Amino acid sequence: MKRIEAFGKVGSKGELYPNKKIRELVGIKPGEKVLYIASKGKLLVVPIKNFLDLYKLKSEIKITLKEFEDLSDEIIK
Repeated sequence: MKRIEAFGKVGSKGELYPNKKIRELVGIKPGEKVLYIASKGKLLVVPIKNFLDLYKLKSEIKITLKEFEDLSDEIIK
């Protein structure tokens, strides 16, 4: 698995701007949805291409049914 470490920027309103190489490796394109998972000073950003991607993540993260439904509703919007 290829791994890249790079610096990004945080905008004045809290927007996250990952490096172009990071976006390309992960496959993030403008306007796409991502899932943020935060814990103890770390942030994981997971691209969500479709509902099935979110379902696959369910086994990797622990969320309540209500949280899952809320995320699903947000992705559908």
